[in-house]
Amino acid sequence: MSKALVSARRPRKRTERGAATAEYAVTIVAACGFAGILIALFKSPAILTLLKAIVNYALKAAGVDGVQL
Repeated sequence: MSKALVSARRPRKRTERGAATAEYAVTIVAACGFAGILIALFKSPAILTLLKAIVNYALKAAGVDGVQL
C-alpha cells in the first residue's frame, strides 16, 4: 500500500459499551452469593442463640427486664 492510502485510513475506535453491563452482572452474582452465605449462617442455631443473647443484653442495659426471645 502506498503512504497516501495508509494515512487516509481512520483508526477504529474501540467502544466498551458492553463492559458496564458485564460488571453489573458480576456484581449482582457476587451479592447473591454473599446473601446466600448470610442466610445460611443466620439459620444456624448457634448464631440465633448469639443474636438473642445480644438483644437480651441490650434490652437489660436499657432497663427492660423480663423479655425472653
